[in-house]
Amino acid sequence: MKEQTPNTFRESRLSVPKEVSIAPNEKILMVLGRSYVSFVTVATIGLIVLGIISAGASLSIPPEYGWIRFPLFVFYFLVLPPLVYGLGYIYVKGHRYIITNERIIMFRKFIGILMRAVSHDKITDLIVNQGPIGRLCNYGRVSPITAGMIMPMGAAIFSISGVRNPYEVRDNIAKLMKAMQPKEQ
Repeated sequence: MKEQTPNTFRESRLSVPKEVSIAPNEKILMVLGRSYVSFVTVATIGLIVLGIISAGASLSIPPEYGWIRFPLFVFYFLVLPPLVYGLGYIYVKGHRYIITNERIIMFRKFIGILMRAVSHDKITDLIVNQGPIGRLCNYGRVSPITAGMIMPMGAAIFSISGVRNPYEVRDNIAKLMKAMQPKEQ
């Protein structure tokens, strides 16, 4: 895995969280972070739907309670978006995906900490999921599937979500999996 693309070099500058321990014989090959664009697309769609619902609810308010429309407008359009996008930025920055020569470590730190690891020899399949906006913005989710993992919940629990160039990430993991396979005599 000596050959690295420019994207891999850029992503490798991300730090490994102090909660993640790397064995002395383990080499870090890639450190990936979640793309903020992957969160913004979902948050924007959610805010649009919430805005439509709140507009419909605002129209159904009786005239004697019309005074409540202005505070609701301020909340939905001036308070909620900065709050969602600001917390979303912190949420996204708490994601790290560390790919070593032995395993994949998924780390998420937001309010609490979630850390999962899977060794390359346990991976049976790699699934790439990329929606229409992900295709436009070049991000997606790579889910390493292990034997006995129940789908679709298993892929959601252990997935490398919102990463740039998901097919490149999948190819790099596939190379590692192939290198971990025992040589046939």
